[in-house]
Amino acid sequence: MPDSHWRPARPADVAAIVHWVETPKALERWAGPGLTWPTEGTTLWQEIDASENASFCLVANDAPIAFGQLVDKGERRAHLARIIVSPDHRRQGLGERLCQHLIAEAHQRGADTVTLNVFVDNLAAIDLYRRLGFVTHGPIDTRGIQPMQLRQFIHDVDNIDP
Repeated sequence: MPDSHWRPARPADVAAIVHWVETPKALERWAGPGLTWPTEGTTLWQEIDASENASFCLVANDAPIAFGQLVDKGERRAHLARIIVSPDHRRQGLGERLCQHLIAEAHQRGADTVTLNVFVDNLAAIDLYRRLGFVTHGPIDTRGIQPMQLRQFIHDVDNIDP
């Protein structure tokens, strides 16, 4: 996607992203439990702490096509969260680009450990995370969420596609 670029997410981006999530269950699986449904951009922006967490969008033609957050977990640990790609742009490698961007950002911010959580039935995401070097790290919780950790931190950020 040659006309796309990364930038910090804005509240207006989240207002567009809410349309990618079609059900309360889908919202919970993407962003976590206890969120308002039906949702709208301003409320969701606040509920996912988008101004507190490093939130990024891949944008094409001034519209978000991918979104993700980097949550500081302290002790040089960063957590990838709320990763989503527009339904119209899935299966084009944008999820991988998004994760690579977040990993590079974590490295630039001084993290030496990168983690994420994934539902065990989300096989496409698990496959992507394994290709990126994540391994399971800890037990599956009662909701079916598997913690994962980056096996070997990516030190050569110049070779990561922005």
